[in-house]
Amino acid sequence: MPGIANKIIFLAEVCDEMKKYKINLIKELEHNGCIIKEVSNSDLELDGARDIIENCEVAIHLLSDEDFSKNESGKGFEEIQINYSVQKYLSQKLLANHSENGFKIYAWHPKSTSENIFTEESLAGHLKRIQLLDEVELLRTNFEEFKYYLLNKIDIDSNEEVDEFYIKGTDHYCIYFLYDLVDAESVREYIEYLNKRGFIVLTPDFSSDILSTRQMHTNNLKKFDLAIIYAHAASADWTNMKIMDILKSPGLGRGKRILGKAVFTSEQKMNSLPMRGRGFEMVSIDLGSVKSQLDEFLHNLSN
Repeated sequence: MPGIANKIIFLAEVCDEMKKYKINLIKELEHNGCIIKEVSNSDLELDGARDIIENCEVAIHLLSDEDFSKNESGKGFEEIQINYSVQKYLSQKLLANHSENGFKIYAWHPKSTSENIFTEESLAGHLKRIQLLDEVELLRTNFEEFKYYLLNKIDIDSNEEVDEFYIKGTDHYCIYFLYDLVDAESVREYIEYLNKRGFIVLTPDFSSDILSTRQMHTNNLKKFDLAIIYAHAASADWTNMKIMDILKSPGLGRGKRILGKAVFTSEQKMNSLPMRGRGFEMVSIDLGSVKSQLDEFLHNLSN
């Protein structure tokens, strides 16, 4: 079964309010080795979108409350792009004789409830119409949950050979990789390797407002299996706060036990962490040995 690496994905054009989500999702998918295709021109040429979709394996549509750039039929650009994806889905399904491994369409609308879409009288008409499309899987949830679900569905496939006793991503374990913005560059190699190993990697969101960021952090604390706190440039005070957050996470309504937790930091900072211990594995950061450091941490969990 083909994995997510080198998967060609169409990411539809979005309105201004959805651009921050699109940028975040592009980074996440590219970290997993996906090839992202999008409408490149600013005047939203629909023929260009149709041509791009034809060469993709997956289509992802991020939907707003109100569709935009209406045409003469009254449909906005979001719905028109969905219709192009559906056309590709139907044509490929016919050619592939109903193959289960064909073109997939995922749509997302930000909603933090599982309330039935049809009970909301004020809901925009384009969302109700899209919900009726059997070819489209429309999710209405928070963004981090959508990304978590999406990466599982696209089927992450690791090309790395790993010890059979390691906890593997094929088991769909989820790692919450916490880091501060000052460490955004140095964590890239760590996250890329964990994604290659097949793990679902949850990361902080620095693009949202404070309330949204806190809510996403709380949601991540409820769902992770493994936690890694990374503090290369981040302060000891920041690190201690994140240790406390992990320790308090069972009180947030977690439905599963924590399989492992670690703090990756410098030797000097370890001495400034009164919260060290408490079941955390302490790892001295060596930027030249990213793979071996992560492999050792994961291997220790199986012993």
